[in-house]
Amino acid sequence: MIGLSIMNKSTAPQDLRRRSRFNKADPTRTSFKMKKLHWSLLKRLYRLHRRFGIYSRLNRKWMLDNHNWIDQQLIIRRPYEVDRIVRCRHLIREHHLQYFFDIGANFGLYSMLLADEQDLLYLHAFEPLPRNAHQFGANLYLNGLDNRVSLHNYALSDRSGQIDLFVDPNSTGVSTLLPTESRNRRKAYKASIQIESRVFDEAFSFTGIRALVKIDVEGAELLVLAGMSRFLLSNHVVLQVETMPQTIDQVDLLMQKAGYRSLGRLGADAYYGNI
Repeated sequence: MIGLSIMNKSTAPQDLRRRSRFNKADPTRTSFKMKKLHWSLLKRLYRLHRRFGIYSRLNRKWMLDNHNWIDQQLIIRRPYEVDRIVRCRHLIREHHLQYFFDIGANFGLYSMLLADEQDLLYLHAFEPLPRNAHQFGANLYLNGLDNRVSLHNYALSDRSGQIDLFVDPNSTGVSTLLPTESRNRRKAYKASIQIESRVFDEAFSFTGIRALVKIDVEGAELLVLAGMSRFLLSNHVVLQVETMPQTIDQVDLLMQKAGYRSLGRLGADAYYGNI
């Protein structure tokens, strides 16, 4: 018992020091928690306002829905996709890109912010969900950009015709064309609508241009890429493609076969180029 008592006494201060190190608050982590609490409170406060409103954010005017998740990020001034926008600006300037194709545009975040890039001659945006497209159109009008950005209210895929779009009413930015994805997340995708789908190569015949293509289509990126194979071979293109765990390897292989090299990743977004 004496030996045990001596051992406990000698190790107790060391244990206390070890525990104290683990229990010390990390200032960075504490600061982030405070920011999250701040943003959460702001979201609750703004939800007391009228659902739809016009807000001045990021040097633009926006019609936003305070019940929609992505809209909320702008409303409460929480940084959203900032590093991606910065990367897009850098790519446009570095490679003197002339056109921007915003596939899966939602209410127009990328197109609206990149429209002031001097190298860009024109922007094309694709948003199949009518609600989002109407909101995007209002944002273009509010900022006098309706002559600089063409908004196409249809989906891009590997075939043309009428298809189902599965919608999450609480976050319309995550609508998907994939029935498997909707089945996996039935609680989120509570509704579906019929929309028009087109093949990019059938709708456009660009050759020899320098373009930035952003694809954010919730798992349907392989369908979009399959429909623009001729465009990818006939032009100088840089792509930002949001991938899913189940599609990243196939996207990498498809881009490699098309003669594109990897330009790195930012989170779920993969970058490719043939320039």
